Amino acid sequence: MTGRLPDTLAPFAVAMAAGGVALIAPPAALLVVAMLGAHALMRRETSRVDLVSLAGPAFAALIVGAFVGLAGAIGVLFVWRLVADARWSITEAQRLAHAAGRPLEATWKSLAHAWATPLYGLALVAYTAPHMIAGLPLDLPHAPFLIPLAFGIIAAGSIFDWALRRAADWRLGELAPAPALHLLTHHAIFLLAFGLMLDVSAGVIALMAWRLAHASGVRFQVSGVSAPPIADT
Repeated sequence: MTGRLPDTLAPFAVAMAAGGVALIAPPAALLVVAMLGAHALMRRETSRVDLVSLAGPAFAALIVGAFVGLAGAIGVLFVWRLVADARWSITEAQRLAHAAGRPLEATWKSLAHAWATPLYGLALVAYTAPHMIAGLPLDLPHAPFLIPLAFGIIAAGSIFDWALRRAADWRLGELAPAPALHLLTHHAIFLLAFGLMLDVSAGVIALMAWRLAHASGVRFQVSGVSAPPIADT
């Protein structure tokens, strides 16, 4: 019979495919992101753009760019998008936890681990800076080796603790699949994009595709799946 992949896996697959394409053919990856963006815009009930939320990062980028140049301005925009996408993902995890009837998994303390991989990725990008993203220079204050090392240890410990708790829930038959799967892909996307990938440009493309695929409502139909799909909330 035919079934649908869990809603979280389809955007993750799209993100990985876009990141892989970016390693081979960057213009094709940009086309994929543009198509996802166009699809997301067409799905929106309103085309209103929140200019207020863009004003702060744009102003900060202009100030930094005036003092240190274009590479610094691109670095500010990179940090803004990484933090914004991490915050969106954590908010989505909270929504899924509440929808699954698990409010304790939606607290700040329960979701603190979700910041570990984005911050580790940011520290690693700062350590290896400067970079090039789609032909544009990106630079961040150079972090000493101990910074990404410390964040890496924190990320490994926090993810292990979270995984152990979810394994205990699964053993007891109390696992909430939707928030757990979302957080699993959350950690995977930030690790693969910035913690393991050598090409930061491909990582940025993967992260953009992941967010846009969620906004576009990308879903995959697969054969031979007998389990019911995770319900939309």
